[in-house]
Amino acid sequence: MAFLTTSNPSVAKRQFSIDKNEITIGRDEKNDLHIKDETVSRWHAKVTKKNGNYYIEDNKSRNGTLLNNQAVLQPTQLPDQSEIQICEVTFIFSDGEVTSRKGNLEQFTVAQGINSDPTISSSSINQSSVMFDEFEESGEVSASVMSQLDIPSHHSRSDNHAKPEQKLRALTKITHALSESVERDEVLTKILDFLFQLFTEADRGFIVLKNDEGKLEPLGFKTRGARTDEMVRISKTIVKTVMGNKHPIISSDAAMDDRFDMSQSIVDFRIRSIMCAPLINSKDEAIGVIQLDTLKQSIAFDNEDLETLVTVAMQASLAIQKSDLFLDFKRAQSIRADLELAHELQQRFLPQSSPDTEEFEFYSYYKAMQQVGGDYYDFVPLENNRLAIIMADVVGHGIAAALYMAKISAESRFALVTSKTAIEAVQKMNNSLSGLNIDRFVTLALCVLDLNTNKMTVVNAGHMPPILQKSATGEITQLAEEESGLPLGIMEDFEYESIEVQIDPGDQIVLYTDGINEAMNADGEQLTTEAMIAEMASGQAKNPDAIGNLIRESVARHSGRYPAIDDACLVCLGRKP
Repeated sequence: MAFLTTSNPSVAKRQFSIDKNEITIGRDEKNDLHIKDETVSRWHAKVTKKNGNYYIEDNKSRNGTLLNNQAVLQPTQLPDQSEIQICEVTFIFSDGEVTSRKGNLEQFTVAQGINSDPTISSSSINQSSVMFDEFEESGEVSASVMSQLDIPSHHSRSDNHAKPEQKLRALTKITHALSESVERDEVLTKILDFLFQLFTEADRGFIVLKNDEGKLEPLGFKTRGARTDEMVRISKTIVKTVMGNKHPIISSDAAMDDRFDMSQSIVDFRIRSIMCAPLINSKDEAIGVIQLDTLKQSIAFDNEDLETLVTVAMQASLAIQKSDLFLDFKRAQSIRADLELAHELQQRFLPQSSPDTEEFEFYSYYKAMQQVGGDYYDFVPLENNRLAIIMADVVGHGIAAALYMAKISAESRFALVTSKTAIEAVQKMNNSLSGLNIDRFVTLALCVLDLNTNKMTVVNAGHMPPILQKSATGEITQLAEEESGLPLGIMEDFEYESIEVQIDPGDQIVLYTDGINEAMNADGEQLTTEAMIAEMASGQAKNPDAIGNLIRESVARHSGRYPAIDDACLVCLGRKP
């Protein structure tokens, strides 16, 4: 008959006979071998007998099962005198007669403590395998839970502590190494690697940082001898407390320390001695923590260790900030490159040349406030010798407006070539944009010029009315001002109106966006449409080029060095004298 014998120094030695082909081990009372320890899974492991041999199998437990310090990943044969470790209790398996108490397996309470000392087995930056304690994810931590903790004196120090000169050399080395690192993953890996060299008694180490949304993320993790295929959980109680008061903490026995308010996670994690230091940025803000802990009952960190960890944390904070600045720089470079490409693409949406007609001349100007903009103009040839001139302005500016502008470009051309009238084309554009349900609208002025009759039809969808200057009389009027309808994208099936005007020799038309007439000076005063009309009425300009340059000079003179606050677009056309 085979036996399991407890071998923990803190537990009275007991022997249990394996008197059937399968025994189960776990926290649930229905197990053959019941272990009253919250760190043990309900159905943690089992020992089976097949063909005269005994096997140990882990039942996908949370904290795993070790056989001779090796993780049990599949049913594994038990050699005689092999060591089985289940959380804090260790059994020696004996395949033969020993002096034992006969009878069924008994229940017992495990006094917590691990007597193994595995070597480092993993170092990773693997967020998918690390998470915060689910019991504390949504709870707020009271400030009274912990302050800076003292160290109880009833625990002994380990002989594995590094000597002061070794720590000094290691700190110098880590400072030098971190000064050469710029990638965040590399920085976090080096920090944990050096900490495990400094603190050979540490079983776990991790780094938690705030992300861009202010949420805590475990980004670096390192462990000794633990299974790497299971989820690692971190106590948010400790992390939030250290970040809240920006003070390091230390405890020689976290599981027994009443200042932790018996946190369930600390019990579950089998944490003994811990050190946790905040990471403070240049603005004196806590951006995360570094924590080291040990699962061994015989080992405790002391104040000298905590001072060393704080020193490392200071260097780590600088290195992390530098890596974040480097990442911001790389992102800015990428965004700049994307915007330059977007600028080039947007320019391709705009006309590359003016229409070539016998009767009319054209002038156009486009300037986005940023690298891309939401203003739009186009010349679209239509059947029956007609030409459409479009002027549009997407509310807002920047990337979002530029994307919407690209949509306008496609919609306007499709609507124009599939519609019989200017009103029908504008109504099609409006219905298409309204159906998108986007919280943006577009003002638009559409002029369709019949080159056979020199008559122009104008439809205004909430845009600045085109300006017409008659050559014969010098009279200046704003076209379709009273007939102006809603901007596009606000109300589906809105009915627009149009007007028709005759364009005589020498007549000039100006279309523009509000970046022209609302150009601001340093005193907050706008240029105004009236000022534009006054410039045209002066008679200094007689053709589209001259009028366009005159208006641009007026804008520049008014604004001075005050920066543009909106995209600007200007189109002038005139019938030759």
